[in-house]
Amino acid sequence: MKAAEAQTQVSDYWTRRAPAFDGVASHVAQASLWRDVLAAAFEAQEAKDVVDLGTGTGACALIAASLGHRVRACDGSEGMLAAARWAAEASGLDVTFEHALIEEVSFAPGSADIATLRNVLWTLPEPMAALRKAYLLLRAGGLVLVSDGLWSVAAQYRSTYPGALAASLPRHDGLTEDEARLMLSDAGFGLARSWQHLFPASPYPGDVPMFVLTASKG
Repeated sequence: MKAAEAQTQVSDYWTRRAPAFDGVASHVAQASLWRDVLAAAFEAQEAKDVVDLGTGTGACALIAASLGHRVRACDGSEGMLAAARWAAEASGLDVTFEHALIEEVSFAPGSADIATLRNVLWTLPEPMAALRKAYLLLRAGGLVLVSDGLWSVAAQYRSTYPGALAASLPRHDGLTEDEARLMLSDAGFGLARSWQHLFPASPYPGDVPMFVLTASKG
């Protein structure tokens, strides 16, 4: 399956799941923990320009906005964006949302201090392209935050993608911290720092191994 076709199917899949997604999401069930972890990982003493790539229902975008940052976010699924917009409005948070794939988003190069990709890499046909886009969007010294997990060990698979679509996603089973570190390095980022130790246990059912990494653009 070609990458463009796979991406279209992924976006359509998440639009169908969007209405019920936040009802079982970790970032809702453990909202205060996620906020504390991201606040620490951002290492920001003042308001920053944040881009949340593959925002979904707005998990990182809403946290960043609640911390006082200036936030833009994008997603290829209109259904997920609708949920994110509703959540932002309900919370009184100012986030600029754009319906766009990560590689096609209109955000200007060098316009962000922080880029976030939470649970995004596993569901992309070309995950390295997303990391390279994050690198492009960041100013020199900017920070990327990547969080994901090894979803194949969960008692229940993270997605119910059709077989052909799942086979076209190179990280569909998830990824380890070590794999993510290598990907960040290959995308041009410096040495990564881990933050998942700030969770008392994995925030995902089944004790899924997960990570939260940050790395800087040189």
